Amino acid sequence: MTTEQTHPAGTGARVPTSLRRVDAARARFGEYAEEYLAAMWRGDPLADAYVADFARLGHGRAMRMLRTAGRSGIDAVPDAPESLRALFAELDRPPAWLDVPAIEEGSRHTSRYSRASGIVLGAASLVSGYANSAASRPLEMTGRYIENAGARTIEVGSWLMAVSRPGGLERYGDGFELTVRVRIIHALVRASLAARPDWDEAAWGLPICQSYLAYTLVEFTLIPLRAMRRIGAPYLPQEEAAAYARWRYLGHLLGIEEVLLPRDEEEQERLEAIYLLTRPETDDYCRSLVAGINAEFLVPEIEGVLPGFLRGQAPRVVHALERLFLGDEIADELQVPRTRLVGALNVLGPLLTRVNHGLDLVPATLEPRTRKGRAYEEQQEQRLRRDWNVQHDLVDASPAGGRSHPARGD
Repeated sequence: MTTEQTHPAGTGARVPTSLRRVDAARARFGEYAEEYLAAMWRGDPLADAYVADFARLGHGRAMRMLRTAGRSGIDAVPDAPESLRALFAELDRPPAWLDVPAIEEGSRHTSRYSRASGIVLGAASLVSGYANSAASRPLEMTGRYIENAGARTIEVGSWLMAVSRPGGLERYGDGFELTVRVRIIHALVRASLAARPDWDEAAWGLPICQSYLAYTLVEFTLIPLRAMRRIGAPYLPQEEAAAYARWRYLGHLLGIEEVLLPRDEEEQERLEAIYLLTRPETDDYCRSLVAGINAEFLVPEIEGVLPGFLRGQAPRVVHALERLFLGDEIADELQVPRTRLVGALNVLGPLLTRVNHGLDLVPATLEPRTRKGRAYEEQQEQRLRRDWNVQHDLVDASPAGGRSHPARGD
């Protein structure tokens, strides 16, 4: 297999055979389409170089070095290899456009909608990526969701909480350290899958390529913000602006190239549009991912918040939410059952929007609602970890058992 990663924009770079409507994308997006298509063959040179040193350092030692550098600085790792020093030379140099105080000020009260955001994480942010058979292939080949959908969802949720808390974006904050580990986990998976004979590079491009990595920002910003509005929990304009700024920086920490790193809502919408236009066809594994997260996680969670006499309707509620967030075309491809509850949500959402927006315009209501939301976040995380027996933060720290995973080194 080849691992070619350099395809200059504008030169008609080779295209993974699984992509669709490439000519339409080139006609619509021009040079941006060439950048997006070329990035299908690009990984993360700094993270990939450090992972290449794992064979010499030993997996456990290399991960300990990474955690030490993330928590205490690179100088706390006196025997750090040059690859790790190069990675942290970039990470320790914040971009000129970063304004953490402005992000945190704009996000002070977003936890008031924590109940709604938890629903959106599962039924919109995570499920939206499952309609792409190439982008979701690493989950299939590492067995991460088949092994334990609940654990994977809790890992993602805990990371999102860490990067959203006050101080989470600071250099020595928990959110910073976890994000850097996510970056290395991506690189470990990329290296493992690229070396496997069953990774079809001609069809799928490089594992966890720049194009699909960039789209994760859409999954965690544009899509959830839109979904929150649909269910009547709209953020204020300054809060939405802070969300785009936060995820721009997180994308930088994750190693997304500047040329693909969206700065605002408009650029995320452009990225979403080319992704949806060219995405490979949905396959049976995509459908099994959705069925798995629904049965193992989302339906039980929705049952827990519905009144007793309505708990039998939890599957229909989940299906309605997914159809509301994804749209009928993608929901049909994923075989999400149709339900009339979508109509009810379409009526209820605008009503809740008017009520909640009215409350949001009364400054005195924001702080008490935020405190209540933060308390719910903490209680929910503790409950989920107890119910699903998850004590670790990310997959690299998860206990062995089941299928092996490149991030665990087992």
